[in-house]
Amino acid sequence: MDENKRKQMIEKTFDTVSDGYDNENLRFFPESAKWLASYLKCGGDEYVLDVCTGTGNMAIAIAEGLSEGRVEGVDLSEGMLEQAKKKCEERNLSNVSFNKMDLSKMDYPDKSFDAATCGFGIFFLTDIEKALSDITRPVKDGGKVAICCFREGTFSPLVDMFFKRVESYGIALPPMSWHRLDNESKCESIFQKEGLRDIEVHTRDQGYHLKDAQGWWEIIWNAGFRDLVNQLSDSDLQKFREEHMAEVQTLADDKGIPLNINIIYTLGIK
Repeated sequence: MDENKRKQMIEKTFDTVSDGYDNENLRFFPESAKWLASYLKCGGDEYVLDVCTGTGNMAIAIAEGLSEGRVEGVDLSEGMLEQAKKKCEERNLSNVSFNKMDLSKMDYPDKSFDAATCGFGIFFLTDIEKALSDITRPVKDGGKVAICCFREGTFSPLVDMFFKRVESYGIALPPMSWHRLDNESKCESIFQKEGLRDIEVHTRDQGYHLKDAQGWWEIIWNAGFRDLVNQLSDSDLQKFREEHMAEVQTLADDKGIPLNINIIYTLGIK
């Protein structure tokens, strides 16, 4: 797919799901933001760039730990940015700003930030090495760069059942972009190629139980998987949901539906 068309598709998808992206069943997003902020170890006065900020989870988690510093978050999706701004207003956070911007065309000067972060976004770009370079460029020498990605096996077996069901309806599955950075060696490798030093890689099990199969549907409907089910007709969508929810419910244990989430955090110094 042409890169511009790919970005337009990403923008449209996340505009569509922006209202539900902070759903409780997707709570690994704000939790991972807190963990990345803790690994970043800011002193309090840093100027931080958060790329692919989405609804601002990472930017907010970092900003809340800055006594004098500030954070700028950028994203392609206006819908996601609107949600981010609302959350900052609710928290009375004044040291965060958000801008609609393509990370490959950011107009920030070189070496202007003390750190840059990207949560679950870099793998959407066709050229992930260039994307990391674009994120690193506006960071000062000696500044920090940090990303987080899904480790292999995340969402399984739920996602495997989902994909098999989707294919049974004649929908072609696109390559799963997160698989390109789904283990520790892949993440460390792109940081090494970028010339980053003192690289740290942390992996955390952040799974939890969903109350029932409906919790998994909320994840499908309010995140990137929505793009696949949106290709179904109304009647097929209803049938698909009934069939998929029935098979997902068979995975329930005494705590609910187990959701497998493993997240890789990678940090380096420019």
